[in-house]
Amino acid sequence: MTLQRAALWAIVIAATIYLLVAGRGLLMPIILGLVLWYMVDALADAIEQPRLAKVHLPRPIALLTAVLVIGGLFWVLGRTIGANVTAVIAAAPTYEKRLQHLLTAGAKMIGIEQTPTLGELFERISLADTLGSVAGAAASVVSIAGIVLIYAGFLFVEQSHFGRKLAIVFGHDAHQARVRAVLERIDRDIRSYIRIKTTLATATSVLGYIVMAWVGVDFAGFWAVMLFFLYYIPTVGSILAIAAPAILTLVQFDHLTPFLIVLLVIGTVQIVTANVLEPALLGRSLNLSPLVVILSLIVWGTIWGVVGMFLCVPIMVVALIVLAQFETTRPVAVLLSADGEIPEQAP
Repeated sequence: MTLQRAALWAIVIAATIYLLVAGRGLLMPIILGLVLWYMVDALADAIEQPRLAKVHLPRPIALLTAVLVIGGLFWVLGRTIGANVTAVIAAAPTYEKRLQHLLTAGAKMIGIEQTPTLGELFERISLADTLGSVAGAAASVVSIAGIVLIYAGFLFVEQSHFGRKLAIVFGHDAHQARVRAVLERIDRDIRSYIRIKTTLATATSVLGYIVMAWVGVDFAGFWAVMLFFLYYIPTVGSILAIAAPAILTLVQFDHLTPFLIVLLVIGTVQIVTANVLEPALLGRSLNLSPLVVILSLIVWGTIWGVVGMFLCVPIMVVALIVLAQFETTRPVAVLLSADGEIPEQAP
């Protein structure tokens, strides 16, 4: 690669990152609409052709069922979070006293005689400003949700014309077949990733809820939902899924036994699913370097926040497959891969 070409690539990458950051408000609803459309479409395909039965459902019925299922899941999520936010506000004084007790005990253990109070630690925080920010964020989420639904609806309308438009754009038979092969590989790998991630996230969420409910942790349902969504965030999500319920348990109870149970059980489940089961089930379908996954988590998290953290792995999977199709970018695909084995170029 010549110096001139390297400089050109650097300019293109810098301009792309700038546009992604500057156009976040415009791009985010489109990306989320695309994700919602893809989730519903993938679920509709699974419902339309079930593996355990020979029943073939009509596409409209399968699509309607998928919409109802996804909508029901979001409704349960909203109800769970809403109910627990109210409960957290009601229980806040109790947690404040317990947290102050732990703060005092910890300060004495390290030799600090004058323990600061929670009020002194958070005296610079304005409750009015905080509530205003929360209200603004909630209004923003609601407004984005409406736009996301609109984009997803238009994608379903356009879906029936995707194949014909692709045939017109790539008129040459060989060229069209190559593009279709690449798109099918991307679709297969992403669907495999979503299916396995969702299955393991559901398992960890259910097991986590059983353990927390048995121990008596407050808001067990809420934390089970959080465990489900945190599982989609690589590495950092697993750490948060272990730490958050464990810290709440430590604050809630006066003895360490519930804390140790929650920490050990949920920690073991997260470690086994993320480091043993998931690699075994995914196999070589993704083949992304762990370093690349961490770096993409940081980069996309910086660009698009939590949404970027959720999407970082699918984005890198698409990038790896596309870069592997061109001779000039195959070395980059090799660097992104875990062991140097990359997808073969489509014929």
